[in-house]
Amino acid sequence: MKIKFYFFSLILLLVAGVSYSQWSVDPNTNTPVCTATGEQAVPKISLTSDGGCYITWFDNRSGSYAVYLQRLNSAGVPQFTANGLLISSNAQNTSLVDWDMITDDSNNAIIAFTDIRAGGQINPYIYKISPTGTFLWGANGISLNSQSSVFQANPKLAKCTGNNIFVTWIYSSSPRVAKYQRISPGGVKQFAADGLSISGTGSEAIDFPNVVTSDNGSAIMTFIGYTGSFISPGNYKIYTQKISSNGGSVWNANFDTVYSLGRGSGFNPPQTNSDGNNGFVICWQDDRSSTNASNVYVQRVNAAGQKLFPVNGSAGDVTAGMVRNTMQACVNTTTNETFMFWKEANGGQTQYSCVGQRFSAAGDRLWTDAGLNVIPMGNNSFVTLDCQSVDTNAVVYINDGVFGSSNNIVRAAKFNRSGSIAWNSGALMTIGGSTGAKSRMAAKINSNKMSIVMWGDSRSGIYDIYAQNINNNGTLGPATNIQQISGETPNGFELKQNFPNPFNPTTNIVYSLKVNSAVTIKVYNTLGKEVTAVSFGMQNAGSYSYSLDAGALNLSSGIYYYAIQAGDFKDIKKMMLVK
Repeated sequence: MKIKFYFFSLILLLVAGVSYSQWSVDPNTNTPVCTATGEQAVPKISLTSDGGCYITWFDNRSGSYAVYLQRLNSAGVPQFTANGLLISSNAQNTSLVDWDMITDDSNNAIIAFTDIRAGGQINPYIYKISPTGTFLWGANGISLNSQSSVFQANPKLAKCTGNNIFVTWIYSSSPRVAKYQRISPGGVKQFAADGLSISGTGSEAIDFPNVVTSDNGSAIMTFIGYTGSFISPGNYKIYTQKISSNGGSVWNANFDTVYSLGRGSGFNPPQTNSDGNNGFVICWQDDRSSTNASNVYVQRVNAAGQKLFPVNGSAGDVTAGMVRNTMQACVNTTTNETFMFWKEANGGQTQYSCVGQRFSAAGDRLWTDAGLNVIPMGNNSFVTLDCQSVDTNAVVYINDGVFGSSNNIVRAAKFNRSGSIAWNSGALMTIGGSTGAKSRMAAKINSNKMSIVMWGDSRSGIYDIYAQNINNNGTLGPATNIQQISGETPNGFELKQNFPNPFNPTTNIVYSLKVNSAVTIKVYNTLGKEVTAVSFGMQNAGSYSYSLDAGALNLSSGIYYYAIQAGDFKDIKKMMLVK
């Protein structure tokens, strides 16, 4: 009984702090992440297991580009100081560089970026920040390479088993190479002090490295190799290599080839994402065909290095005479299908559209050879897009604008496998209002199937950072898997037994609030490890029902504990999942 009491007491202590606000329901208002003086630029987002996220950005409030970080809980409430936590005040010589952020298994934010603290060249550094804002790898982070006179850029991150972190970046030797390093949870470099290198063949330069997590502590890198000018590269190829936990090459001695026809673009780099099964999906632009000004292609590679689509990729659209770029792809792990969306222009690049495609597991086009028309051809001038997969569907997010206007609109739509829009009565929905330009939009879908979208926004006259959630049914604001079942004020606080119990895969958790309270519900396994958490923000007195979907969380059969904190009220109960 003492052991059981200790476990329950521990769980109750672990129930997180409360929140006092909720996601905006107004697409013209949204959730401000940072509205400090000066420009905020190049934002990045990564999810946390509690249904929230981290957002980081370059910030010019002090006259040079520093790095700031904010954490939002599942209700969209900032957890750090207003306008963000200062990570590094070391100056950037530009905001026009890429960088990265991920979240590890302990909900720490891992941030890799470049600055000029060591001299005139930008060099890469990596930081680890706890959910409470503690600098776990020191106030100055970890320097990834000691050669301060060498231009080094575009660090990218992947999480390996055991909370080890894999990072790759560009090292501008002659010719240019890709460096990579693995760092332990304690901040120890596991490879050579200045990282290991992947170089091209002969005079071939390496650029745009990216990395995804793979099996057995390994990671898979992708990168391009080219000769000649970056602006007009020659002999353009896309390569991949799997790196073992000890830094060695798993596949061919140098690398494997994803694309080898030699006609690519230096201005529109390939986009690599995990396929959710230790492999990756990559999409790119090239002009291999004389009948197309340029086209977009996609390839899937599994953990064994097997290319699942045709050699040199599957084309998104075979219609001649179009200019296609700004592509993103995602894999649906339920159907084993791939979705890709891209920007498409007429030959004169005077009108634009947005097009999507669904591919079979073998790379066959399933939305006709011409793809799916998301935004019809017209005077649209959207800058960026993103896509994510949920259930058996795909969600696309678009930074949309009109020629001659300084106002952009952030739009989104969820498409089912037939190509029909599941939200907003069959039309694209607006999630970021029409006032001001938008930039650098990105989105993630959390375990509650909620999209979190963030972007740069100039509605105040200079770029700030805003975010907006979208529930899985297309509504904005508080999660829709919570319903108020009674508005009558109960006699006290209460957490009831879930029903059904045992359950598979959904169950209802009912609770009562005597007074208005900020509510957080967390679920733990029998080891006391948190498996999910959701904060509902401030709720009025009354009774509520929360629908828990174990399928969305990929929970296995067994005993679980669910805990509530509502103001000072805490309670915990046991439930059983049976599959």
